[in-house]
Amino acid sequence: MAEKTKTLLQNLNLFIEVLALSQSVHTKDWDILHVQRALEWGTYFKHVHNQFEANSPLRNLIEAQLAAKNQELSNYMKNYHYITFDDLSKGWDILFTSLLQNKALPDPVFKYLTELVQNSDPKCTAYTCVSHILSQKVASELLLPLALLSSKGLHDPLDDPVLMTEAELLKSRLERRLKVSEDDQKLGLVSDFLGRISKPRIYHLVEVILLSNGNMDSEPQNLISNLLLDWVLSDNGHFVDFSINVTCQVLARFSFMYPKFRDVYMDHLVQLGISMEQEVTCGKWVSNKFNLSFDELLDYYRHLMKGPEDVKYSIVTRLQTLKSQDGNYDVSGISIWTDILAELQKT
Repeated sequence: MAEKTKTLLQNLNLFIEVLALSQSVHTKDWDILHVQRALEWGTYFKHVHNQFEANSPLRNLIEAQLAAKNQELSNYMKNYHYITFDDLSKGWDILFTSLLQNKALPDPVFKYLTELVQNSDPKCTAYTCVSHILSQKVASELLLPLALLSSKGLHDPLDDPVLMTEAELLKSRLERRLKVSEDDQKLGLVSDFLGRISKPRIYHLVEVILLSNGNMDSEPQNLISNLLLDWVLSDNGHFVDFSINVTCQVLARFSFMYPKFRDVYMDHLVQLGISMEQEVTCGKWVSNKFNLSFDELLDYYRHLMKGPEDVKYSIVTRLQTLKSQDGNYDVSGISIWTDILAELQKT
């Protein structure tokens, strides 16, 4: 009996570690077999709970082991959630929920879990678990395909309720993290947090937060906006990807709302123009480097020209300077800047 109890407590230690790891980035290395075995342990410890709930000596041993393991894990895991004896009856649920919420979980494993729900009885624990997640608005990965599909058909991302829900969740998580961080750590914290979210999804979420925060004037909102802008602008790769995935209408709105965004954006448009070459076969400007047509580049400028007078003046002045540096030609087809100015003057 003593040997069986020792084995039980050792297995308990391992299961508590599995529950802790299910909420960490270490799940990126998990495969379907790992998850299947972990869920089996969850079922096993539900039986353990039921069997020893009324057995005071063994229950006391298990609770003492839980207390020691919880203390050990809390020493090196931030925001660790203690597991109680009663939690063992919900071990399968806790594990399943943690995995569904974990952004690091590999796609095949996430697909396996969602299929497990789809193929189960609606009265089973998996369905209850997923319903709870949805009610708390934290199963954003389940809503991702809908979010991406719906956002493509909308002119204003703020009209997309699914994307708005996901963005609100992300903003709340960032605000909680930022409250307990030092000023010199905040940008690094944001960069690390956003880096865990898949692309291009993260760009759409940042887009929504920046647009919604632009209508507010509170210090927390301004802090989030500035940090997100710094994240987008501090890395050229981020900015280029961001500008590809966000519509030219929204990029223009950001330029009107955030001066530091406008400066980088206008420099980016210059680089797009410099990359343009005349296509010999059709006589049109194209950028093979950025897979961009003349009309698409023109759209970026046209939407900027719908802004305040100071923005329009700045754009025209810069285009005239670029035209002058390019030879100040007035004949079309020689300078990209001449042709852009000519088209903008028509409208």
